[in-house]
Amino acid sequence: MEKIKVLLRGTYLPLKSLLAFVFIALALVSVNDFLVSEYILTHTQASLLLLTGAMIAIYVYVHITKASYTKHQRDSYAWNIMNNSPEMVWAVNVEYKLLFFNEAFRSSIKLFSGHDCRLGDDVLAIDMAEDNSKWRELYNKALRGISFTFRDSISEAIGNASYENSFQPLRSPKSGKIEGVTCVSRDITWKVVQEKKLRESNEKLQMVVDGAKLGIWDLDVKTWKAQYNDLLKGMLGYPPKESDRSQVAWQNLFHPDDRDEALDLMKKHFKGEIDMIDLEYRMQHKDGRWIWIHNRGKVMERDSDGRAVRALGTHTDITQRKLAESELQKLSLVASKTHNGVVITDANARVAWVNEAYEKMTGFTLAEIVGKYPADVVSGPDTDSEAVRRIKEKLAGNQIIREEVVYYKKNGEKIWVSLEITPIFDAKGKLERFISIETDNTERRKQDNQRMILEAAVKNIAEAVLIINKPCGKNDTMYRVVYSNDAFSKMTGFSPEEVEQRNPISLLRGPKSDSGKLTKVFDAITSESYIQEDLVSYKKNGESFWINLAVSPVGDLSNNNQHYFVAIIKNISERKEAQSEALGLTNELVARNKELQEFTQIVSHNLRAPVVNILGLTQIFDRSQAFNQYNLKILKHLTESAQQLDTILIDLNDILQVRESSTQAKQKFILKDLVQQVLSSFILQIEESGAKISLQVDDSIQLEAIRGYVHSVVHNLTTNALKYRNPRRPLELDVTAYTTKNDLVLWVKDNGLGMDTKLIEGKLFKLYKRFHSHVEGKGMGLFLVKTQVERMGGTIKVFSTLGKGTAFRVTIPKENCLVEREEMQYALEVK
Repeated sequence: MEKIKVLLRGTYLPLKSLLAFVFIALALVSVNDFLVSEYILTHTQASLLLLTGAMIAIYVYVHITKASYTKHQRDSYAWNIMNNSPEMVWAVNVEYKLLFFNEAFRSSIKLFSGHDCRLGDDVLAIDMAEDNSKWRELYNKALRGISFTFRDSISEAIGNASYENSFQPLRSPKSGKIEGVTCVSRDITWKVVQEKKLRESNEKLQMVVDGAKLGIWDLDVKTWKAQYNDLLKGMLGYPPKESDRSQVAWQNLFHPDDRDEALDLMKKHFKGEIDMIDLEYRMQHKDGRWIWIHNRGKVMERDSDGRAVRALGTHTDITQRKLAESELQKLSLVASKTHNGVVITDANARVAWVNEAYEKMTGFTLAEIVGKYPADVVSGPDTDSEAVRRIKEKLAGNQIIREEVVYYKKNGEKIWVSLEITPIFDAKGKLERFISIETDNTERRKQDNQRMILEAAVKNIAEAVLIINKPCGKNDTMYRVVYSNDAFSKMTGFSPEEVEQRNPISLLRGPKSDSGKLTKVFDAITSESYIQEDLVSYKKNGESFWINLAVSPVGDLSNNNQHYFVAIIKNISERKEAQSEALGLTNELVARNKELQEFTQIVSHNLRAPVVNILGLTQIFDRSQAFNQYNLKILKHLTESAQQLDTILIDLNDILQVRESSTQAKQKFILKDLVQQVLSSFILQIEESGAKISLQVDDSIQLEAIRGYVHSVVHNLTTNALKYRNPRRPLELDVTAYTTKNDLVLWVKDNGLGMDTKLIEGKLFKLYKRFHSHVEGKGMGLFLVKTQVERMGGTIKVFSTLGKGTAFRVTIPKENCLVEREEMQYALEVK
């Protein structure tokens, strides 16, 4: 459409010129006829006049047409350039309506708003998910005659994008009046990203330069003029505002003894004879003193002939290092004359110098250990890591150190060395170095070397270790702990002082301990035999945890008699919990599989029977006589089958509700209150039957369980007792509950009809299983009881004798029971 408009604009003037030419020709003909008819001109003169006018008109027409065609071509080229440009170009009038836009603008609008745009659309009405009031202000600013450019960022699906937008007022070519705004938007995301990277890179570089305290110089080799950063000027005492000097001026600050050599090396590099500038020399500070400079630099640019054009480098103030080296030379002269080993390190504890005595003592030369940490060179398997740690801590605190450690010589021989390490500070109190005086004490320590090895190994082992002493004589019968390592303290919370001299069995025993296993461990110790057991142990704070205990008898180092035992203890709580969790998941899977089988049986058998009946009855239904007696009988059977199907579906829904409600939150409640509430709901049946109720539940038994489950269990068992009571004698219902160490035990006992347990074995708690046909029921109650008890992690067991009565025993794991007593021997005496 836009191209058509441009084409029409290009043909408008030629068409207009052609019409003007036709009118001029008609006018000339009319004038010619008039002049001839009035005898003003002859026919020949009139014809010449007409011909001249025609030629003039043709000339004017050709030039106008050519100019129009040229303008049309220019407009077409300009349109193609703007339309194919990746930059968004558009124009709006004073009412913010689109006068013009290119394809890039159309695509962007469609991408962000989801709608196409057309000429005449209100640009502020396009939904760009932005605040259009901002754009209104920008358009108004340009309509006031202001040209401006600004940057903007928007969020796209692939990230943030940045744009540079230029706004200019659109003026009428004739009147100069502002008729709208032309806008150009350029994607400058890449440019912004690069600017950010460059800025971050410069910031990081400046941080490195500042942190390393590097002076930077930039030299124009041809003019011999240089630029210096503030740090370089400051090294020599000159303020940052000091104008940059020429390289010649800086050379005058070189120490006379260093100048020629330094300049010679720099010139060699400029000529390409050496790879880079790397030299140390002295320069004169502004206050007159001499400082040491480490100069590193390189030519960064050469001309076509290979001549250096520009060089860049750094200055580092190494004055303190040079002074330290000088002091070290003096100290080494003194230390070399002593018979003890002497090690001099820098402030970071890296070896700078060792004397001849140290080399003889360890076998390591200065060249082999210079720049290394002494501990990395002479430490070995038996080096006391705790002593090394203490040394490192005191080195970090610049403290005097006195330690005795194991060294390993170069040939692998182990020696004992006493260390006395002293920090050395300069006049300003800054640490310069450490001096270590080291003495070989191997001979003195050989007698207890084995004991130290054992102690180091035990102290650093990951497992908890107890060393137990055997009773010494007839009057001493108690086994005592004589040593415990750090791992034991971390594991149990007992300090070595709290453990020492205690009986090891007393450290392990607690409320949940297995007395049989503890006796087994004690018997193994007394018989001086090896034993390994998994036990429940206790921490100092009373927390229980699982351990693997391995006890071995060991010989005394002096005479090989078995006087000591070593107990290795591992915390295996996580392993036990994982095993317990795996067992629980397995049991849960078995239970779910069993439930699934039962559910499948219900669907495949119980649900199929009424459906088959309904289908069969519908096939024999006589549709020709809908209400005859035969059809009415069929309809009755259909109704019964449908009711049976509905009952089964209701039962299935009840089962599913029980299974879904197992995730209900646990509640704390008094058990006796709940049992009394259940019994009160049967008050009419109890009075009518003359039943005697015995309730033996302690008022203080408080449970934390799913209350609805416990209520349902008591309710269903009570219902069964009332429903299946013996008509020959009054019902006696006994509800008893008590707590054991870990469980709640609930008995519901009656003297009703009873059952033959051999006949009902494996069937009692199945769905739809009934054993007394004379009493109405569905066989759902005990199935739900068992399901709910098992959902709470409990069990249910039945004791029954036909004609005597039945007793159900329910156990449910309890939490936070307020009353605990040993489990009572309570069972129904039936044979």
